[in-house]
Amino acid sequence: MKKEVAIKEENKVVLSAQQLADEWGVPTTPSTDMVIPKILPMQGLSKLVVDRKAMIGEFRDSLSGKLIGSIDKPFEMIPFLCVKLWDVQHQQPDGTYKYNRSVPLIENPLDKEYNDNWTWEGEETDLDEKLVKIKRIRRLNFFVLLPEEVKDGSAMPYVLSFKSTGLKEGKKLWTSMYVRNAKASIPPAAFTFQVGGKMVTNDKGSFVVMGIDQGRRTTDAELKECLSWLKLVRGSNVKVDNSDVEAPEVEVSDATGEF
Repeated sequence: MKKEVAIKEENKVVLSAQQLADEWGVPTTPSTDMVIPKILPMQGLSKLVVDRKAMIGEFRDSLSGKLIGSIDKPFEMIPFLCVKLWDVQHQQPDGTYKYNRSVPLIENPLDKEYNDNWTWEGEETDLDEKLVKIKRIRRLNFFVLLPEEVKDGSAMPYVLSFKSTGLKEGKKLWTSMYVRNAKASIPPAAFTFQVGGKMVTNDKGSFVVMGIDQGRRTTDAELKECLSWLKLVRGSNVKVDNSDVEAPEVEVSDATGEF
């Protein structure tokens, strides 16, 4: 029986890109309908934890809920692109702050949209033309691939987000990709990283903060796959799943770390 199953698995149908397009209608170019999931650390108020489908400290796919790793069992990833953002929160009538939107962080002082000098707190006019208090939180979004998926040909990008108390680790990753690698004349995706984390406790409770450690050099095949996805992400209007910051049950106003 085991031998029969093995033979069936070896004979799985693999279609060419042309067959997928002609016979199954699979798009041959990037689509604006593509949504890239995040790899999220499970917190006490995460929906999957509340629904008892995940445990605090696990890392899961934000769209499918797939288990990717945990703070006790780090997973390996390859970062190939970083996008810097501001998360803008509006104060609510009860005094709390709720996510409103994300804005690209512009670091060039000569750019008319320059905003790297924004302050942590401020005011702006909302859609009802009312003046509201706001908070601005820096976020680093890293687009990454999982080596195990590159190896089996199923690689799709994920996004790892670092902000607030986790921003320090994000800056460490950015420095490795865009400063150290550049000085060594190697691409940003030249190394893999192990993603783990730890439980941190403050006056608001306990929560997970991600941690990273540099790993091995990436293979030529991994670099090629990263470059392919880099061109796709930059050249198309792909969207990143933002359900973690848009969900009303997730508190995002405790950003007391760097901004």
